[in-house]
Amino acid sequence: MRKTTRPVDLRRAILDASLALVESEGVGGLSMREVTRRAGVTHGAPYHHFVDRAAILAAIADEGFTLLTARMSAARDRARTPRGRFEACGSAYVAFAMENTAHFRVMYRPELASLREQPRLDHAAARGFALLVECVKECQAAGVAPKGDPLPLVVTSWSTAHGLAALWVDGPMSRGVQGMRGDPKRLVSVVARTLGGLLEAAAHSATRPERRRGSRAKR
Repeated sequence: MRKTTRPVDLRRAILDASLALVESEGVGGLSMREVTRRAGVTHGAPYHHFVDRAAILAAIADEGFTLLTARMSAARDRARTPRGRFEACGSAYVAFAMENTAHFRVMYRPELASLREQPRLDHAAARGFALLVECVKECQAAGVAPKGDPLPLVVTSWSTAHGLAALWVDGPMSRGVQGMRGDPKRLVSVVARTLGGLLEAAAHSATRPERRRGSRAKR
């Protein structure tokens, strides 16, 4: 029986087959031959949309960053306070990784690190980062994050969220750590609230010396 698929569906079929492969076999299991077999298409069909395996990975990463940014943006818009929006973005990041493990495994692959050769991918990744920067700046303006250069706070927050996501997707967290097994939502919520609390505590701590100096000046 000849393997065919409607042209309008071909690109999606290739991506879906690739995602299924990454989910079950890891990124190392992704090959053009296996993708065509899984997608049920002819051997040359993927090349109508993707020149090679790297192009498929780039397309998956692009899609992943787009979905992640949409997830973070929707979570942020539902929150009512600056700190709430900051925590919502972090929670959405980890929740996305837990629910879209194939995308997440591809998005930060070393072979995609040279984003200058992937301008579309660069733009997709930058949108999510800009969203986090906005949340941190809003927290600073509201006095619930230390003032000054927001970049160290953004990098710390991103590293925390990404580290937790990686520990869950391909690390020991999913196997159970300190009673967290089977309850990823609680784990994400606790970490997001803890990070938000640390930022706010640091902001209050930084303002105390200023208040003391102001009190002495009035005497």
